Order: sequence, then structure tokens, then C-alpha cells
Amino acid sequence: MDFFTSEESSILNNAKQVVVAFSGGPDSTLALIATKALLGDNPKLLATHINHQQQTDAEGWEEICAKVCDKLNISFQAHKIHVEVKDQGFEAAARSARQKIYKKYGVGTVIILGHHANDQAETILFRLFRGTGIKGLSGMKRVSEYEGITYIRPLMALSKDEILSRLSEINQEFILDKTNIESNYSRNYLRNKVIPLIKEKWPHFDKSLNRMSALIGKQNELYESYLAEKIVSLGDSEGLLLDALIDLIPFERAEIIRFWLTSQGFTVPNESQMKEIEKSFFQSRHDAKPVLEFQRDDGQNVGVVLSKYNKYLIAEKLDE
Repeated sequence: MDFFTSEESSILNNAKQVVVAFSGGPDSTLALIATKALLGDNPKLLATHINHQQQTDAEGWEEICAKVCDKLNISFQAHKIHVEVKDQGFEAAARSARQKIYKKYGVGTVIILGHHANDQAETILFRLFRGTGIKGLSGMKRVSEYEGITYIRPLMALSKDEILSRLSEINQEFILDKTNIESNYSRNYLRNKVIPLIKEKWPHFDKSLNRMSALIGKQNELYESYLAEKIVSLGDSEGLLLDALIDLIPFERAEIIRFWLTSQGFTVPNESQMKEIEKSFFQSRHDAKPVLEFQRDDGQNVGVVLSKYNKYLIAEKLDE
């Protein structure tokens, strides 16, 4: 049961700690078993269960996960969290809360996530309906890094049905979350209502969408390599040169700023926020001293403060 590429295997073997996000559902169960098969009884392997305390079965699920890990001889940790829904929806708030847990494991840790091909299709459609660019259409990366922590999704090539089939072959039990059949949340609505309707007409829609995302991902890498080369002439370690930016057309200027912020791990302004940046820094008086703050609701990137210092546009971390 080899789900990891040779490069991913090397990352896991050299990691300080390998943490499998383990909900007990079929996806994370297979991810856990796959990681165990690769690492064996290595003590750096750990399963972490995040209890959102949203359902009556939550405590029971935590106990089941603990028993599964005990049977597999895998260290187990459970974290109870309170999801604070502010300006964002529950899904985004829960994702932000989980991210804070992962961050505590520290630099050099690898987090294993159970996302699969169906999840990728849902992600791309969700972003498409909200409005996204080329990077959004490339979907979730199989391997990504954020603040020194590497995230690997070893099941991305498998559909949900293939995951269930693999678990059936080894007689592995798992938890079924009944709320997944409800359509209150956006992802569930896509999963239960929209995608089945599409697949009636195009049965291999999810596979086609995943091929598209892989192609767009490669195109985005090429695009970002162009931006990386371009940015060298537009600034230095201090920031971006405002006089150099002003010579660009507005769209190119916006793309440069977005890429510059992303490369530093900062949150990326949306379309309306970019218009505010354009107005404040490039359409205002020369002696104006604008200061703009941006923060994503889901907490996936660091909040940023943009300001003008001498001839530079500079970006600094927003104090939360």
C-alpha cells in the first residue's frame, strides 16, 4: 500500500515529526494506515484528532480514534477546540482553528491530510463559484509548505469510491459522519446536490477536473516564475520601488504585489482590496502616507500592513 512518491517518502523520513490529521473517517483512516506502512513503528509518527465539539457523537469518535491508534501502535493526541464563527462561515472558522493546532507542532513537522480527488473537485468548483484566478483553479497542492510546516495529501489521486474499496479490502472499519449527507454547508451542497447532477451527464467529471487542475497548476508555476524574475528589477530587501511599480499597467502591478505578498507568507488582497491599494498608493498625492491593513478570515496567511517608506512600498506583519 504505497501512496507516497519517492520525494514525499524522503520528506517524511527526514521530518522532525509526522502528524496525521485523524478524524476517524475513511479518508484520514486510509491516510493513517498508508503513513504507518511507510514509517513502521517510528516514534515520530503521531495521530492527532481535533474534536470540534459540535455533535453528540464527538466524544465517542474521539474514543474510537484512540482505540484505532492503540491497535496500530501509533501515538495519539486529541484536541478539543471551540470554533468561533465571526465574519466567516463555520467551515472557514473550523479550518482556522485546526490550523492553529497544526502550527503548535512547530517547524520541521509534516502534516498528513486525507484530501482526495473528490475533495479537489469540490474545492475547484467552490472557488469557481466565488470567483477566482489561475492559482485558485489549480486547486489544492499535493505538497505545500506554510510557516515551516509541510503538508502532504497522499490520497489526491484516489476517488472516494477507491478509498472505500481499499479499506474494504483490508476490512478496516471507520467512522461515518452523518452530517456529511446534510447540505447546509457549501461543500456539502456541492457534494450532495451539484456534483451528482453533473456526473449524470459527465460521469468522469471529477477525474477531468483533476487533470485540468494539474495542468493549470503547471501553468501557474510558469507564470509565477515570470513574476519572480520580474520582481528582481522592481525592488530589494526593503520592499518594492514605487517609481518602478508606477510604470507598469495596473493589472501587472496588482499581480506583482500579490505574488510579492504571497512569497512572504502574507495574506493576499482580494479584488476590492487591490483597488484600495491602487487608489491609496498609485493615485494619491506624492506626499501622501497611506497605511492599509489586510487579514483573511480563515487565518491561513499572516495579516499584513502595507505602507509607504521613502521610495518603497513595504509590507509588515499585522499584530493580531
